[in-house]
Amino acid sequence: MSVEGVMVSYNYSEDEEHANILTVSASGIKFSKRWVLTHGSILSPLKQARIVQNARGKPILNDEFYNSLPEIYVTCEKDGKKSNTVYDSVERLSRERNMDSDADFEHSSYQISVLTGRICHVWQCPILDRCVDDILYSWTIGHRDGDVETQTRLGKALLSVFVLVDLESDDRGTNLSIILLHKKQH
Repeated sequence: MSVEGVMVSYNYSEDEEHANILTVSASGIKFSKRWVLTHGSILSPLKQARIVQNARGKPILNDEFYNSLPEIYVTCEKDGKKSNTVYDSVERLSRERNMDSDADFEHSSYQISVLTGRICHVWQCPILDRCVDDILYSWTIGHRDGDVETQTRLGKALLSVFVLVDLESDDRGTNLSIILLHKKQH
């Protein structure tokens, strides 16, 4: 089973205004071809974070909870073994357009892909929760505008939470470079 470090993200807005969209991200581990494990801090701006905080270690098995979570984007290295004909076409076109320039097509932006998935399970580790309480008791975590104490309690509660993302299939992947290059062409 191959394992790789990835970036897990989603777009969030409290008021659905495009100007107020925030990209929330966290590190993660992709294992198998289908699963990504990340930490609960990624949930902090969502109203569902309060549900996780109040669960205090009890499993959340409510389908409505999971269905209301945003679509997740997982940024990882492009799989060199698997050919993506759309990406290959865009990359070839880009190389042809820039033959005279010093473009670096081995640059990391040409080697990443973005896969989509859904959060399928959230759980809190009670041992890690005790460690956070015992070791980080004086830390302020997750402070944004508003009540520092409330944000700190939520931030500490989410530190001991694990989030499992189901990618469903690598075939759903979209390459970020394709999106960016496609927008530049039109």
